[in-house]
Amino acid sequence: MRADTSPPPSTPRRDGRTLASGRSGRPDGKPLLLFHGFPGCHVQASLIDEQAARAGIALIAPDRPGFGYSSPAPQRTVLSWVDDVRQLTQALQLSRFGVLGISCGGAYALACAHELADRLDYVGLLAGMGPMDVPAIRSQQHPALKVLFGLARISPRLVTPMLRMDQRMFAKDPLAALRRLSSMMTPPDRAFLAANDEMAGRFAQSLAVAYREGIDGAMSEAALIARARGFELSAIDVPVHVYQGGFDRNVPPRMGEYIAATVGRGIYRYFPDEGHLSIVCNRAPEYLADFIAAPAGN
Repeated sequence: MRADTSPPPSTPRRDGRTLASGRSGRPDGKPLLLFHGFPGCHVQASLIDEQAARAGIALIAPDRPGFGYSSPAPQRTVLSWVDDVRQLTQALQLSRFGVLGISCGGAYALACAHELADRLDYVGLLAGMGPMDVPAIRSQQHPALKVLFGLARISPRLVTPMLRMDQRMFAKDPLAALRRLSSMMTPPDRAFLAANDEMAGRFAQSLAVAYREGIDGAMSEAALIARARGFELSAIDVPVHVYQGGFDRNVPPRMGEYIAATVGRGIYRYFPDEGHLSIVCNRAPEYLADFIAAPAGN
């Protein structure tokens, strides 16, 4: 099944913006908000939608401002995402739900854990990006990401050439672009893409749709992820499930270990043979089961 890249439903914001969010999995299932990676969009949920449906989970995957089909918000912060989530869940009439952040989406899942503890049944970080202002946990990160986020910390405009090249590659032929970039990936991720044409196509489409309105959303995001996020991990006091791949160089193991050790109630799950992408699909049975098993109110 090819990823659906048509416009998903949109929720009006009080400030006039719209927040687009894909809906998949089982419509009447237990609600789980999935926060995409960087760059990314709601299409990333298609990587696990069949598994979510079998597990009885309703996946709700919002596009962050400036990505996919969501309106831009030039002054947004990591913490301002929490208000987007409040308004989205209010519109969907969800009193309780879980959040799962993929890669850079992990920062936004942690922001929700900090601000919405009384409404969350589950917080999961799937290869979740740690705080980039802690140098010790970045020593084994991929050099390209060190450069990207290092420049973005100084000024988001400095990453324009890198993002513009990325956008053009994925606009022309998403799957071919992903295949070209796979040489930078770790062995588990390359093996996963080589063995799963369908999933490779879905992931490539998620990157193409992410840039449909340009690169401004990605520039803003790079700076937000690179800088201090406006809250302390140590102040989070709900269970946070951290799923970490041993081969991951985007989010090296030290990041996952640091997050799990710093939040008040971290639960660390280490998968030594997984990479940054392979963990998303290969370990879906484990993290979706953790969500289903999570008691209401923690």
